[in-house]
Amino acid sequence: MTANALIHGSTSSSTAQRGAERRPAAAAPAGTGLGGNTLAQIMEENCPDMSAAAGVVIEHLDAQAGAWQFSADQGQTWRAIRTDLINRPGNLGLALDRDARLRVLPFGGHRVTGARVAFHAVPRSHGVGNGSYRAYACDEREGDSRTVTLVLSLAAINGAPPVVHVPRPRNKRAMVQRAAASVGVGAALSGSMAMA
Repeated sequence: MTANALIHGSTSSSTAQRGAERRPAAAAPAGTGLGGNTLAQIMEENCPDMSAAAGVVIEHLDAQAGAWQFSADQGQTWRAIRTDLINRPGNLGLALDRDARLRVLPFGGHRVTGARVAFHAVPRSHGVGNGSYRAYACDEREGDSRTVTLVLSLAAINGAPPVVHVPRPRNKRAMVQRAAASVGVGAALSGSMAMA
């Protein structure tokens, strides 16, 4: 697990405070351009020991970072996440399979460098419950299903945009001068050859 992850229940308040002050995680590798990283990518980059999980239950999302969305169909459609439901006291979370995509759209005029995400892994796929809000047990879960809190950069959540090759704009005046010079040199050469 990276330095950005905090495990609830085994951290003291001073450790949690130091974890909250850490810098956001490095950007994830460029994605497919559909927007948002899959939960599998987020787990592989930040919690390699949890990468075998079939799904997660998201327990908390940083509502100050912006509007959160998820996609269960590889980014074709996006649904808003009700942070008011999952962030309130109680044990209600958003159940997502590992191939679901997550993204946050920052509020306008608000500079955000990182966002806090808390979740726990589940060993089985959610099936038809993928994308539903459901109650979860706060204690007495399996050892691999502990709550993990990550502070991630926006690029680690949203994915880096694809690299697009844009040709360098050409200087039209230089192109015209070069063309005129080549025509003048050609005319001079043909004239000198005619005289010989």
